[in-house]
Amino acid sequence: MSQLLPCVSPLEALERFRAELLRGFLHPAENVRRLVLKQALQCVESEAGVTCLASDSEMLHLVLKSVGDKCLGVVKLASSVVVKMCHQPAGLTAIFSPAGLAVIQEMVAQTDTTRFNVYELVVEVGLLGPTALSAAVTTGLLDRLLSEVTMGDGLTQLTALQVLTPLAMSPGGRRLLDEKGVTARLMYLLSLAKSDPIARLLTHGLLEFLGNIGQARPQQTLEEHGAVALMVLQLASGHLELDGDPSLQASALQAVARIGTSAEGKLALSKCKHEMDQVLETLGTEAVRGPTNLKVLSIEVLTQLFHLEPQELREEVVVVLELWWASTLNFSEVFKLARLPFPDLHMAALRLLISLARLPWGQRFICGEPGLLEYILNRTTETDKEGMEGKWTLVEAIVKSSSAPSIFSEDHMAMLEKYFRQGPFYSEAQLEVALEGQE
Repeated sequence: MSQLLPCVSPLEALERFRAELLRGFLHPAENVRRLVLKQALQCVESEAGVTCLASDSEMLHLVLKSVGDKCLGVVKLASSVVVKMCHQPAGLTAIFSPAGLAVIQEMVAQTDTTRFNVYELVVEVGLLGPTALSAAVTTGLLDRLLSEVTMGDGLTQLTALQVLTPLAMSPGGRRLLDEKGVTARLMYLLSLAKSDPIARLLTHGLLEFLGNIGQARPQQTLEEHGAVALMVLQLASGHLELDGDPSLQASALQAVARIGTSAEGKLALSKCKHEMDQVLETLGTEAVRGPTNLKVLSIEVLTQLFHLEPQELREEVVVVLELWWASTLNFSEVFKLARLPFPDLHMAALRLLISLARLPWGQRFICGEPGLLEYILNRTTETDKEGMEGKWTLVEAIVKSSSAPSIFSEDHMAMLEKYFRQGPFYSEAQLEVALEGQE
């Protein structure tokens, strides 16, 4: 079948070999079950294919039952088919019809693993848009998941929180979490992390949730949950320890980076001046002296905090970032990190330089740092594709900046523009001269 099916269109295969495909869903061999689900996935790439599968209740129910398969590869394929179908009204209606819901509820009643597979699927569908979220809510499964986040045993809460967290990235999902009181409850749990063992077990997940909420609405998050935000900043700076777990500091740093992704997030964080100065000082110290994994993380967090899109280059934000920079690294240290022979550190430092090169004060530092501009213009420092593209992107950041011509000399701008025009993979032709008598 794997050789024959590609010879016909997915829709034709579904119609002509329906009986064989139905048998495949129930086959004891995982690779056969995966084969028929791949065929179904190809079919639902088109609107006609979605309509065809939606009208075939027997096959549709077998797809839904595959979400409870014992093999993860089968579960992922089945979930992909369902989510793809829910992009189309016909598919969404069929999945959440009384017959479809009966199958879904049957899956929930099986094992804990299957129940959470279904939760994850319903959350994915809910992220597709308001109509899909409304359909997901009507199943009652999101309410059940929300209750498991706040009232289950510790392990169940942790798993439920991991499944739920992506909802915080969509406007509809955030409204739902707010209306059900889940956001407030989770922030309260995070505030208990210092004293409650159950809350401490959830801290990694709660920090990720806070980061997602804070990225979407930073000002509101820091105003409504100020005490929690301050605790997270203290955890990120290393001034607060929970059970001596160093990995919690990394999670807190990532949450701070998410909140500070946008210009609004940076301005919101700047109001916590003392705590942010401590975080920035810690990031600078760890980027230079920490173990390699923390060095890379610290540089990546700095990159995110100092990154601004061109339309975000407002004076008030640029000034905040310049004040922040005084609390963290200096350019000579970034330059040293960029020249290290370790690819992960080298590329992390290059990405930080790219963020800084978009800022007027960053460009002034680049001009003033001995050897840095020459390093930027030297193509021989990069030997792989990622490094070549990174260096070219750094040059592009300067060339496309409106402030660069007033900061760099005409000669330097000409060299940077030439580098940019030549592209990331340009190399000088080597002239070879043959000498008489040379073999």
